[in-house]
This record gives sequence, structure tokens and C-alpha cells, in this order.
Amino acid sequence: MPPENPDDQSDTRPYLCIPYWTTPLSTGGKWDTGAARPLPAAVVSYACQSIHPGPYTPGQPLDVIVDVRNSGNGNATAIATVVIYWADPTIGFAKPNFFAAGTIAVAPSRTGPSVASTAKLTAVIPATAPAHVCLLACVSHSQDRAGTACDPIHDRHWAQRNLQAVAVAPGAPTIVPLIAANPLTEPGDFRFSIGPVDERRIVGVAQASGTRPSGIRARLRLLDEAGAAVTDEGARIETSVTLEPLGQKSFQLLVELDADIPMGQGAAIEALLSRPGGQGENDVIGSLGLVLVPPDR
Repeated sequence: MPPENPDDQSDTRPYLCIPYWTTPLSTGGKWDTGAARPLPAAVVSYACQSIHPGPYTPGQPLDVIVDVRNSGNGNATAIATVVIYWADPTIGFAKPNFFAAGTIAVAPSRTGPSVASTAKLTAVIPATAPAHVCLLACVSHSQDRAGTACDPIHDRHWAQRNLQAVAVAPGAPTIVPLIAANPLTEPGDFRFSIGPVDERRIVGVAQASGTRPSGIRARLRLLDEAGAAVTDEGARIETSVTLEPLGQKSFQLLVELDADIPMGQGAAIEALLSRPGGQGENDVIGSLGLVLVPPDR
């Protein structure tokens, strides 16, 4: 395994990541070298800045470009493999669908936040797919292999773009289908929570979605696949879910608003899946963002 400290000059193997940020998060901070994993709390884990999809319509060709960084200390350019997957709206990835793959030449970027970009990778997602899909990207090299679990929060080789705009009108309930998925190879009980995005991430979500924060809170209720209530109604809801290894379970999120969201604004909520008994950021293993927007956006 390569060293987790990219400043170690004794190892010349590539140290790859799909960077979530290319400017410092704070004064005196660094760009994303891949070393800061799990992702810092201020980073929007479901909106990686280095995954660039084109316009998406089910059944039509979709173009995706992925940026890769090599923070290794060697002088040789690494020829890495980038694989892209897609999935229905999901919190955690168990068995995503293959989209496309390509190779990329990534020179070491020891002195700045330089990245290399893949060629445009194009494929057709079936016409039966939903209007929104999650994109998952992975970079790997024979001397710096990605983990087998789809884990963009903890593994620098993985990244996701999993942010969905949902049109919601006041007084009219909206149903959003969701999937909770276990990316691990062992079963477990997980904490599934949904609520408004906090101050650490709200600006990043607004930038990624092209909206401004509205400040409007939604009333939420989680339903099972058959429509039976799993949680009470609230601005923030939570339940536990038992998942088999690489298993998944379908839910429906009922969303209601009491006020109009102004044009150009959005109300951001996020769904998080956490490890058994987990309470901190390091325990999150799956995330998805929803931005509630006006129906005529």
C-alpha cells in the first residue's frame, strides 16, 4: 500500500485520488491530495467537483469527464484506469451498474492542485432509468489499487455525484423514491437519517446545484416500499435499517412544503446512512443530496 502521507519522499508510487476540492477549504489549508479521508465535515460528499456529467436524458447518450490527481513523489507519469458506474437514487452503493471505463495519464502534482482529465466517456443509460441517477467514479493503478467497497467518503480512489433536484409545490405532497444500500461485505444494522443540510455544507450544495439557499424547511416522512409510514413527520427524521451484505432496501420519502420556494432558490436536504452505533462524520458510509426547487424552475 502507498503511504498515507504524500509528503513521504521515500515512496515513488502513484498516490491517486478523485479530488473533491481544488482550492483550500480554509486559510492555510491544502487542496485535496487524497490524504484527508474520511472527507472533512465541510465537504459535500455527494457532489464531487471532479465528476463532470453532460445533460442527462434516459435512453440518450450521456457524456462524463472525470478529473484525477496524483500526489505521489515519483517523477513518472502513471497510467491509471477510471471506471464510472450509475445507480438509481441510492444512499450507499451495493451493486451499481457499469457505465464506461478509460485510461488516463496522470503526472505527479507535488507543487500545486493540478489534475488530469479523462477523455469524454460516453454511454447510454437505459430509457427505463429514472430522471435522476447517481454517478460513481473509481480510479485505480496496479501500484495504487482502489478498495473493493464503493466508499467515496473513506477511500480517496472513489467519488460520487449524487445530488438531485426535486420540484415541490406548497400544499402538494411529493414522493421521492430512495434506496438504502450496504456497500460492506458483512450484514449490519444501520442508522438512516434525513434532514436539512447544515451550515458546513449548505454553500457547497448551493454551488453544486446552481441555486441559492432559501431557508425554507420541509416536512418529511419516510415510507416503506408499500407506502406504510416508517417514521413520524418532522424536519429531521431517522430510523434504523438492517441490510444484508451488499444488500439494499427501497423506501419512499414524502416531502411537503408550507411556503413557495422563490425562483433561483432551493431547500437542501440530505440523506445519510451510518455504521451501526455511529454518531460521527467518520461513520457515514452513504450519502445523497436533494435540493427542493419550484415546480416551474
